[in-house]
Amino acid sequence: MKLDLESIKKLAKSIEEHNLSEISVEVNGTKLTMKKEEAKDEVCASTVKYVEQTTKLSNEASVGNTTEVAELVEEGMEILSPMVGTYYSAPSPDSDDFVKVGDRIEIGDTVCIVEAMKMMNEVKSTVAGTVISLKSVNGKAVKKGDVLFLVK
Repeated sequence: MKLDLESIKKLAKSIEEHNLSEISVEVNGTKLTMKKEEAKDEVCASTVKYVEQTTKLSNEASVGNTTEVAELVEEGMEILSPMVGTYYSAPSPDSDDFVKVGDRIEIGDTVCIVEAMKMMNEVKSTVAGTVISLKSVNGKAVKKGDVLFLVK
């Protein structure tokens, strides 16, 4: 077996196809280990996917070195916090969240509230699509420009 980009892609695909958690191979003194990381919560589990990552396999790699070629990333259009404040996912503690993963949203839909100086500011969607990730935690501080949601 030759450890080229095409072989690495096939190994990464095998992880998904065969529901494996790890693959390790060693070729000519270069060890390659690819691990599938399990999502830590339901929100992440629905949004994380494997993507190709181009990796240089240098001649300097020695026996026992591990080169990671698959990385977990998220892709999508971002909805950003317009200000510093406290993020709230619902209009009140007893109410349902404005949006959940899988919800279809349109431009102008209210997606959350950011409280700043005792003012409740509705955050409106700047994109249309399906919510694929919630990036903030209810009741936690956010900064201007923090990613609140990913939408695809």
